[in-house]
Amino acid sequence: MKILSRFSLLLLGLIMLSSAFAEDDCKEITSSTQVDHCAELAMKKADSQLNTRYHELMARLETQYKRDLQLGPAYAVKVKEAQRAWVKLRDTNCAVEAFEIEADKPAYATAVNNCITRMSQERSVELDRIAPSATACPSIDFADFLASFSERVDVQKAFVQRPLQLVTTAAGDPEPEMNKNTLSDDQIKFPLIPDRARREADGLTLTVKEQQGNTATALLQKPDTDYVFEYRFVRGQCWVLREVMDYSL
Repeated sequence: MKILSRFSLLLLGLIMLSSAFAEDDCKEITSSTQVDHCAELAMKKADSQLNTRYHELMARLETQYKRDLQLGPAYAVKVKEAQRAWVKLRDTNCAVEAFEIEADKPAYATAVNNCITRMSQERSVELDRIAPSATACPSIDFADFLASFSERVDVQKAFVQRPLQLVTTAAGDPEPEMNKNTLSDDQIKFPLIPDRARREADGLTLTVKEQQGNTATALLQKPDTDYVFEYRFVRGQCWVLREVMDYSL
């Protein structure tokens, strides 16, 4: 039986989308009513993600310009003005896209929602590119890099490959089956590796399993149990996590 610590529950959540998105309901579309419903859910999810990206940007500005009491606030004001103008543009543009559909028809709302979803997702990417966090590579030495990576969420966010590969183990006959999932940015839940305090509280150990050239593997496990995770890194200008292997059953 899989040992479920708080961290394992968190990592299992990597492959789950928000419950509000109702993934099961929208996985297979079988009716026009379902199309309309799922378009609305997708719009709400994209709008929520956009709101999160906006607040993350404002937090970055506050951090990066905290020593400049004139430029920082002025930058924040410009960002707020730009975002308000963009929201007005988005809503007007989406009304134009759906203009030829009768406004009282469900298809009109669906067309508007699809447009808002697309534009909000594009805007989220744009906001991420404004004043990006300049997290430096902790170390080219893998052991030192891993020590920083496991302790700092900002380092994890900066040095994780997108999309991230997650391989999980499922019971099979006669051998366990390996299922590979590709995780987009909004599906990756941090921290991917718990910090030292959490590991000690949960009885977990983190070690370097192997390192060969520009590849390295770290092992997170709970001794004498089947709780085992492998983290596979590759090195370019810095080390980057490209795959997580969950061998727990």
